[in-house]
Amino acid sequence: MINKISKFKLPSYNSQVWILFAGTIVATIGSNMVMPFLSIYMYEQMGVSMTMIGLAFFISTVMGAVASYIGGSLADRVGRKPLLIAGLILQVVAYILIGAALSFNVSYWIIVAVLSVAFFIDGLYRPVPDVMIADITEPEKRVEVYGLIRVAFNIGVVVGPVMGGVLALVYMSYSSMFIIAAIGTAGYLLIALLMLKDTKPAEASEALRLTDIIDVAMDKPFLMFALLNCLLLIPYSQMYTLLSVYSSAYLGFNTVAIGGIFAVSGLMVALFQFPISAAIKKYRMTSMLALCSVIFAIGFGMIAGISSVAMIYLSMVIITLAEMLWAPSSAALQANMSPENRRGRYFGFGNLAGSLGFAIGPLFGGLLKDGMGENVPAMWLVIAGMFLVIMGGFFLLGKVVPRAANQPSEKKVAMIEVAETAV
Repeated sequence: MINKISKFKLPSYNSQVWILFAGTIVATIGSNMVMPFLSIYMYEQMGVSMTMIGLAFFISTVMGAVASYIGGSLADRVGRKPLLIAGLILQVVAYILIGAALSFNVSYWIIVAVLSVAFFIDGLYRPVPDVMIADITEPEKRVEVYGLIRVAFNIGVVVGPVMGGVLALVYMSYSSMFIIAAIGTAGYLLIALLMLKDTKPAEASEALRLTDIIDVAMDKPFLMFALLNCLLLIPYSQMYTLLSVYSSAYLGFNTVAIGGIFAVSGLMVALFQFPISAAIKKYRMTSMLALCSVIFAIGFGMIAGISSVAMIYLSMVIITLAEMLWAPSSAALQANMSPENRRGRYFGFGNLAGSLGFAIGPLFGGLLKDGMGENVPAMWLVIAGMFLVIMGGFFLLGKVVPRAANQPSEKKVAMIEVAETAV
C-alpha cells in the first residue's frame, strides 16, 4: 500500500488545465455560497411567489443565454484570456451591485434587473474555460479533463453552501454574503491574470457575424445535441430552485440542512468524479447520457415520497451519480463535435441552448408547484417523467453523431478510421 501511494502522481495534463482547476475552486466557493439561497430569500423574506421567482430567473437566465453565444463567438475573435479577464472584472462589480440592492431592500423588479446584469456578465465569459480545455486537450483525454474541472467546481459546491448556511444561521446579512462572493471571483481574476495563457488557434479570428448562429444550427447532429441538453436542464434545474424552497417550506429543513444537501453532491463529485470519468470514457457518450437520464428520473422521482433529511440526502446521492455521468460526457461530446476554427461559436451555441433550459426551468418549476394545489409532492413525479422522455432522445442522437466523436478512445478511433477507409 505504501509503495502504491509513493508511486502516485498527478495525471499528465497541460499545465493550463491545473490553473483552470484552481481558479474554478476559488470562484465557485463564493458563487455557491449565495445562489442556492437566493430563491429562499425571495420567497420567505420578500414574500415573492414561486411563479414570480421563476420569472425572475427566467428573465435573468435568458440574458445569460444570449450573452453565452456572444461570448463564445468573441472568444474566437478576441481570444480566450482577454474575454475571461473582462468577464471576471465585470462579475465582481455585479456581485457588489446585488449586495447593495439587497441591503437597501429594493423592489422585486430592481432585483430582477441587477440579477439580469449579473447573469449577462456571467454568460459572456462562462464558455471560455471549456473552450480553452478543448483547445489544449487531446480528444481521448477530454472526458477525464472535463470531469477534473467538475471536481474543482464541486469542491466549491461542498464549501460554498455549507458556509452560506452557517453564515445565514448566525444572522449574517445576505447582502454581505454577496460581497464575499465578489472576493472569491476576484481571486479567480488574479489567478487568470498572472498564470493563464491565451489558447486561441491562429485561424480562429473571423469577425463576429449575426448569421454565424444560423451556420451552427445547420449542423443537424449538433443542433439535436444542443436541444436535448436544453430539455434535460429544464427538470434538472429544479435542484437549484424548487428543491431549496420545497425543503424549507414543505419539509421544514433549516438552512444548514439545506446547505448540507448540496454539500453531499459536491463531496461526492470531489471524491468520485475523476475515477468515474476515467471509467466511462470507453463507452459511447450518447449511451452515458441516456443512462444518466434514467438515474435522474429515479433520484428526482424519489423526492415525492420523502419526509426525512436522510431520505432527501439519499435522493441527492442518486441525482449526483447521474450528474457525474452527464457532465463530462456532455462537455466532451460538445468539444468533439466542434470544428477547431469555430470552437468558440459552437460552445457559445451549446451554452445558449443550455442556458435557455436553465431559464425555462425555474419558471416551469414555479408554475408546476403553484398549479399542483394540495398535491405538491406529485410535481416530482412529473419531473421524473420528463427525464424518461429525454432518455429516448439520447438514444436517437447516438444514431446520428459521428462514431469517432461519440467514442474518442484513441485506439477505437483508429480502428473506425481503418474500417471506414476499407469501405
